Amino acid sequence: MRTTISVSVETVSGATAGVERLLALFSAYEIKAAFFVSLGPGRDSGFLRRLAASNHLLAHADVFRMIGNAGHDLGMAPWDASAWASGAAHADRAWTLKHWQRAVDSWQDAFNADPSSHAATDLQANPWLFALEEESNLAFASDVLGKSPFLPVMQNIEGRCVQLPVTLTPLSVLRATGKYQESTLHEELFASSQKILPAGQHWRITADEDPGLVEKMIVMWKGSSREFLPLSAVAAAAAESDIRQHMVGWDQQEDDSWKAAQSLACTDLRR
Repeated sequence: MRTTISVSVETVSGATAGVERLLALFSAYEIKAAFFVSLGPGRDSGFLRRLAASNHLLAHADVFRMIGNAGHDLGMAPWDASAWASGAAHADRAWTLKHWQRAVDSWQDAFNADPSSHAATDLQANPWLFALEEESNLAFASDVLGKSPFLPVMQNIEGRCVQLPVTLTPLSVLRATGKYQESTLHEELFASSQKILPAGQHWRITADEDPGLVEKMIVMWKGSSREFLPLSAVAAAAAESDIRQHMVGWDQQEDDSWKAAQSLACTDLRR
């Protein structure tokens, strides 16, 4: 079965230390992953520090270039991850466009290229996001929870940029429930990853994640003969298949948070 690891980089600590730790780990196990980076204020910066350009992740663009140079996918995350996490779900088109354009402009300044993929902070999405991803000709996006690649439909807005959903419950959710011991968290994750899905399992972590836990997961998956693929390879395979439209709704998690999630196929709704 296929397994994909994606990494959100939205903190200064993740950009300055976490990325290089994960790059070394993935290199040791010959794994290609996907990284989604924010270029605005780090989520670990206080209010006053957020105002200083030195605390914006754009200052670490050289580290981010190492990601692509190592053969991993490099995609865009919202420019202001904290603002996106708190405001995107109920935002209108104007708010979404403003934040999207800020992210794209910063991306073009940093990499002299347009972004090719996007992942929404904390799996918070809205219909306007899906429309903007299509308008920007992204190769793929990964903004929601789900089980298989699909084309998103939300509030009658149909997106044509394929969504590659996160399939495993976020670690932040598992930890917030208080039900799981940190020492056995890898066992819970491995057990939940045994379900066979059409495009395999997709695990999203943050760049600040404990590399020891990540290595445990890699070793367990390697031991069960998992094939590791970057999201770009999953997207290429999906393009060769019949991708269905699915509604996007909201799924309440174990910690009572809400995440955007793949729902019923539109063909099922028409029956």
